[in-house]
Amino acid sequence: MRIQHAVALIALLILLPLSASSAGAGTSDPSVAKLSALHGRAFDVAYLQAMIPSNDEAVELALTATLYADHSALLHWNQDFVEREHGTIKHMVAVLEQLGARAQRNEGVATPSVKALRSLRGAALERKYVALMTAHFDHVVALSRLAASRADRSEIRSIAAGVIARDSKEAAQLHGWVTAWYH
Repeated sequence: MRIQHAVALIALLILLPLSASSAGAGTSDPSVAKLSALHGRAFDVAYLQAMIPSNDEAVELALTATLYADHSALLHWNQDFVEREHGTIKHMVAVLEQLGARAQRNEGVATPSVKALRSLRGAALERKYVALMTAHFDHVVALSRLAASRADRSEIRSIAAGVIARDSKEAAQLHGWVTAWYH
């Protein structure tokens, strides 16, 4: 049975889109369907292993936007987001280690989305950044909605509920800023 769980987990990790840019708003997230096929510990491990590198990438996006964005509100939001997200990632890594598993980390990694963002400045950067972050939020909220009801451990259900509440609100805030600034 452990071999089956390991094979399912490896297949899930290979197939999961780990880049925030691969999950667009308004599209169904195929990683949710893949995750929904798992149960128990395998589900909990796969959820955390999907969330951690995605959140690492979101931090890298925020750090990049902090260097090149124009609006001070966005810069302050990025600071708060990075601090908060580091705490969330640290907590998820600890829970994953308690489950006897490890996470692939994208901390400090220049993913294609991060590289694309680094070439932009000002309004172009802010628009692209908000689109990437909204896609990230859509992705992690979709995964977390499933985890809120299906996770085996109550601690993971609690993490998921926090992601849903916080990231849905933050996506709306970012979108509102870009709309106010550029439309």
